[in-house]
Amino acid sequence: MARIRTIKPEFFTSEDIVSLSMPARLLYIALWCEADREGRFLWKPRTFKMRYFPADDLDIFSICNELLEKGLVKLYRFDGNTDFDKEIEKEEDVLAFVPKFSLHQHINPREAASVLPQPLSAARVSDASTTRDLRAGRKGKERKDIRRVDTRDDDFEKFWIAYPRKDSKVQAKKAFDKIAPNEQLLAEILAGVKRAETSDQWRKDDGRFIPYASTWLNGRRWEDVGAAVNGHSTPVLNGFEDMMRGAL
Repeated sequence: MARIRTIKPEFFTSEDIVSLSMPARLLYIALWCEADREGRFLWKPRTFKMRYFPADDLDIFSICNELLEKGLVKLYRFDGNTDFDKEIEKEEDVLAFVPKFSLHQHINPREAASVLPQPLSAARVSDASTTRDLRAGRKGKERKDIRRVDTRDDDFEKFWIAYPRKDSKVQAKKAFDKIAPNEQLLAEILAGVKRAETSDQWRKDDGRFIPYASTWLNGRRWEDVGAAVNGHSTPVLNGFEDMMRGAL
């Protein structure tokens, strides 16, 4: 997902930049738009070609190698390992980060935290919002972790796409924002949805008994145990079925 970034005037006369070819300079800027607030992004050269050079006849892999050879972009795996001892076969197995990202960008504090793992051999990139933090510090005001309070829309969309019942999205968003999950909790919620999808309750009658997303979230149903075992699943009961059983 592309993001809004800024370019400093001195960028164009930087020694690292003037030694690059023109397409590599443009790609480097484009990758800032790919990067999250920590300077991390998925390494997909073919996607970069279609997204940023759609009408140009050029070798995107050669241009990417320019940035890698200069150390302006570094690759790593999902386990954080930056050592590549064999040829990369699948682009989806590779992540990337911009080591000097915080020097180029002042990120809006409302931008969401990274959901990608941290590379092991690199120090954590700062939030790149130092100027704003200093201004707040001069006023003697304690800054809040806005990333947790203001749950980002794309996190909710990940949940909404994963959740099979598409009713009452507004109420679902309110419930999701109330929880304001961080990266770890979001992963647990999504895993809970996948577990619930294997349950007899969610499968029977074409999903008739799947609860509203807001009900599921408010009840913290991702904490239920409903994983399938040997093809059979333990039902994850919603509030309606619990009530009906109590009435019998």
